[in-house]
Amino acid sequence: MNRRAALILSAVALLCLLVAGFLAPGPLARVAVKLPDRQGQLVASVVIDLDQRLCLKYIHSVERTPVEGWFAPAEEGGFRALKTKTTGTGTGLPNVVADDRVKTEGRWLIVDEQGRYLPEIPFYYLPLNQLRILVGERELDLGDVPPGSRLRITSEPQPVWHWLVAKLLPGRDKPGGEE
Repeated sequence: MNRRAALILSAVALLCLLVAGFLAPGPLARVAVKLPDRQGQLVASVVIDLDQRLCLKYIHSVERTPVEGWFAPAEEGGFRALKTKTTGTGTGLPNVVADDRVKTEGRWLIVDEQGRYLPEIPFYYLPLNQLRILVGERELDLGDVPPGSRLRITSEPQPVWHWLVAKLLPGRDKPGGEE
């Protein structure tokens, strides 16, 4: 290859890297749902920006009331608990919370979780709970999760090059979710 062609190729490669750097999102996290009782089998996985939110929506198995748990991926991995929304209190629900952390919106009691750090989110999966895991605008597919399974929901920091690879090689490793 002559010198001129090498310079042009280098300039194009540099330009592509610069454009990718400007178009790539900020810090990223991989949210994964695994089955610890099945050697950590991956059920669903999605790469998200740190400003996106994870929401667990379910029906409480004892109280039979709707619950929403809202979380943010933490920069160091894991999650920050943001708020819990519920329509009731009782077994396993926020019974005793300082008044300044609770507000109401219509039928909902909303508990400010104050960004409490959670290294992971465990959840016992039963169909009667009607669990839905939303990450940003996407719902993770839990169709292959056997009833009675323990779920382990994790968040790990991801370098931007993972985002680039996911864009260049879509479908590479996204069981039950999206890249």
